[in-house]
Amino acid sequence: MEIRFSFGDERGRVLVEVAPNADPVAVGKTDRELGMPVCTASVEFSAQGYRSLLGWVQLVREPSATDHFGIDPFDLFADSSAPFAWYGMRPVLFDAPSRWRSGAVRWEAHSFLTIGPWDLDRRLVVPLVGFAWGYEQDPEERLRLSPVRLLGAVDWDGHRPYMSERYPTWRFSDGDHLAEQH
Repeated sequence: MEIRFSFGDERGRVLVEVAPNADPVAVGKTDRELGMPVCTASVEFSAQGYRSLLGWVQLVREPSATDHFGIDPFDLFADSSAPFAWYGMRPVLFDAPSRWRSGAVRWEAHSFLTIGPWDLDRRLVVPLVGFAWGYEQDPEERLRLSPVRLLGAVDWDGHRPYMSERYPTWRFSDGDHLAEQH
């Protein structure tokens, strides 16, 4: 999936690929994750220097929850006071979830590319692109990857109360900047 976006006079795009994990060991997982989804989202953005700093905020619906999404930080930064799983100049989102439970499982991620406009407010998180991805596992443990789908303002805005509570020193803009095209 290709998602185009803009922020001010700058233009960009995100290329999203979700595929079954064909070689778990090569991506830092165990053989147990064979067939699980691997998500890679690369960013192209015309901004330069500090203006090209972007962050990925990812929330996941836990297998035991029905509607609750929680923040999904990169394990090394689980205790960070920032909401980002990946951050940097045109950062790549990479995620390869593990099978945590046997039986029926529905796992879903909401991934948002964000920008923090440094000249306005360094602690403001503005969403640019959002997409959902994940997998379902039936009771016999057969996997089916969910199709990638675009997320909109209503999805981001639904997560804002939780993120504001979880990260009280950050502000989360509404979803008006989210890309709505493929």
